[in-house]
Amino acid sequence: MKISELKYVRPDIEAIKARSAELFEAFDNASSAEEQLKIYNEYISIGENVSTQSSLAYIRFTLDTRDTFYSGEIEWMNENAPALEELNLIFRRKMLGSKFRPELEKALSPKIFKDYEIAMKAFSPVIAEDCVEEAKLQTEYKKLLSSAKIPFAGGEYNIPQLGKFKESPDRETRKAAFCAQGEWMKKNADKFDDIFDRMVKVRDRMAKKMGYINYVELGYYRMGRDCYSPEDIAAFREQVLNDWVPFVCERKAEQAENLGIDRIMLYDDPITFKDGNPEPKGSPEEIFENGRKMYKEMSPLTGEFIDFMLDHDLFDVIAREGKSGGGYCIDLPEYKMPFIFANFNGTYGDIDVLTHEAGHAIAAYKAMNGELPVELRSFGMETAEVHSMSMEFFAWKWMPLFFGEKSEEYCAMHLNNAISFIPYGTMVDYFQQCVYENPEMTPNQRKELWLSLESKFRPYMSSEGIAYMEEGGRWQYQSHIYERPFYYIDYCLAQTVAFDFLIAMLNNYKDTFARYDRFVSAAGSKYFTELVADAGFMSPFRNGALKHITDELKKFAEKENM
Repeated sequence: MKISELKYVRPDIEAIKARSAELFEAFDNASSAEEQLKIYNEYISIGENVSTQSSLAYIRFTLDTRDTFYSGEIEWMNENAPALEELNLIFRRKMLGSKFRPELEKALSPKIFKDYEIAMKAFSPVIAEDCVEEAKLQTEYKKLLSSAKIPFAGGEYNIPQLGKFKESPDRETRKAAFCAQGEWMKKNADKFDDIFDRMVKVRDRMAKKMGYINYVELGYYRMGRDCYSPEDIAAFREQVLNDWVPFVCERKAEQAENLGIDRIMLYDDPITFKDGNPEPKGSPEEIFENGRKMYKEMSPLTGEFIDFMLDHDLFDVIAREGKSGGGYCIDLPEYKMPFIFANFNGTYGDIDVLTHEAGHAIAAYKAMNGELPVELRSFGMETAEVHSMSMEFFAWKWMPLFFGEKSEEYCAMHLNNAISFIPYGTMVDYFQQCVYENPEMTPNQRKELWLSLESKFRPYMSSEGIAYMEEGGRWQYQSHIYERPFYYIDYCLAQTVAFDFLIAMLNNYKDTFARYDRFVSAAGSKYFTELVADAGFMSPFRNGALKHITDELKKFAEKENM
């Protein structure tokens, strides 16, 4: 069945509440662990149905944010999510307090119970109304960003469509494209500022209602952090500043020299080669056929996966008016289907959909068709991003399919972008921490904060002369800051592990892919730090971890002239 044929049915919230009440009573009266496990399985299946319908509504809303029906369904989901989470809270409490808990832990996993304990700290009925308000603000932001109609070069473009011009070989074109986007954002500055200001206030209110000093601690619990703390992230951040930023500055000085410019500007940052970044060859249809060839050659599992995805139309990648920006992978668990959403714009980013997002989807496909308990089929975001970012490197062998004689240039550019991302991603995370520790900051103070962090984490780059960006407004189209606070550091942690896989892959591809497959197969059954150790790598939080990687990458870049 193709995804367009799937029927959306709004979950019956009253029926769910009634059946949950019956299950809760039966759980309390159960005379054995076996009885409680049967109840557990039924309750989890209810959650899978809700998750599937919620994902389907979200997919159809993001495909066209002007669709009033699915926009309304998203609002309904947001309004009722706290009530469903309250049911989960009750059930988790019962599981944690079960007199058969040792038997349940043995049958399921102690990790599930540890995750329950964290989830109990992430939600309370006292913040239910705040959660609804937060979700409405997230939708409001998404609609605002998706509404962009930016006049440029005789046409009109949304932000993803403008991406091709922002990576033009012509420097003035790049600058003009960034300025055009900046002008649109400046016209909507009050809206961006107002939405974020309300978001900060509501999140701060949530935290204080639950007894936390500010949103930082609550934000970590909401992200399900189960094996590292803000102190660990602070240690990682120090490594980035001390060991990684100098490395990037060296690379960027070489990049500026190659481009024939004195200093890297915001509009130069993603450009590796003077004649422009390599562009993929072929139509979207040809790109996907080459993607099928790549994954069929990579492994039996990936071959099975790509056939399934293409046969069920589980990609939507063409940018168009009204479609939400960005990209994502989302699961439809009842159908064991991952779905990939993206916005092709004719740049190398189109191929990233077949590597990064497909890395997510492969892990989800494997987990949904595996034997692990349902709650261990999902994993932390840092683990999920290892799946995707490592797949980007494993796919290097097949880049001639997409870039022809420019495949080596693609790999050099990809390496350059991955290296320079870590300071940016760490800065995004630290920006959020500072904001939520100081919720009374004004919009202008937040922009000043952004500029001050830029000077520390990206000292090689300037936004001077770019409308709105030079005022510190660049962060406002980084959707994670609005929609998923404290998510962005997950990319940075994952990128370091992906670099570990790259370094190992260069020595022994087959063995490293087997290690990667074991990492993916574990899904959510182990903690992130355990998975990293099992793969044979140093924890990103350990002092010296990033220095080791930069040393190895320098050797590789010199050897391969990258």
